[in-house]
Amino acid sequence: MVVEKLLDIRHLDVSYRELKSSRFNPLAKKELIMALNDIDFQAHRGENIAILGRNGAGKSTLLKCIAGFLRPSNGTITTKGRIMLLAGTNPGFQSDITGRENIKLLAPLYGVKESEINDFIKNLEEFTQLGESLDRNFKGYSSGMKGKIGFGFMTGLSPDLLLIDETLGVGDLEFRAKAQIRLKEFIKRSGSVLISTHSLGLASEICTRGILLDKGKIIFQGDITECINKYKEIIK
Repeated sequence: MVVEKLLDIRHLDVSYRELKSSRFNPLAKKELIMALNDIDFQAHRGENIAILGRNGAGKSTLLKCIAGFLRPSNGTITTKGRIMLLAGTNPGFQSDITGRENIKLLAPLYGVKESEINDFIKNLEEFTQLGESLDRNFKGYSSGMKGKIGFGFMTGLSPDLLLIDETLGVGDLEFRAKAQIRLKEFIKRSGSVLISTHSLGLASEICTRGILLDKGKIIFQGDITECINKYKEIIK
């Protein structure tokens, strides 16, 4: 059986120029920085892939390119279906309307069908337990309330290709436990998942394949256990 390919990356480069100076050379000069260099890999429906690497390895840059937020300097990115980057907890809420109105306004833009919006809102109400606060203006929400409703909204969707830039920690300890369960359910519901994380336990639990980045290059891709072992070697 042929498994549907949702992502195909070929010879992807991302570069930029940065002004650099030193004590011995105070006149700043532009230096070429290669954030990503000759990246090649594919993702198929049903695959969960961990993107591992030290800070600055290029993980976030890679996800932003796939999501369409950054333009590559070279190479191609071919995707299929609905793509979503989960890198925060605000999908675009407006401050001068209520939480409920925000959900009704944004849900169709994220692919929720008109016939499903009421169920979508009900699910959010049960998860966040915000009660009457859902009908208050968003600008009056605390940061914790904003995090809860934003996280609940994003993880209520059903993308074909889900990109996660680190796990999200919102709310108190009790809510975080609920959030972890919901995140795992969200991942199972998505067609394919790429997750950038420093949590090796999470990577091992939900992923079967890993991609290890170092200084913008893929230095390993394959079995998640072997990928984690190689990551541990480079961070010693």
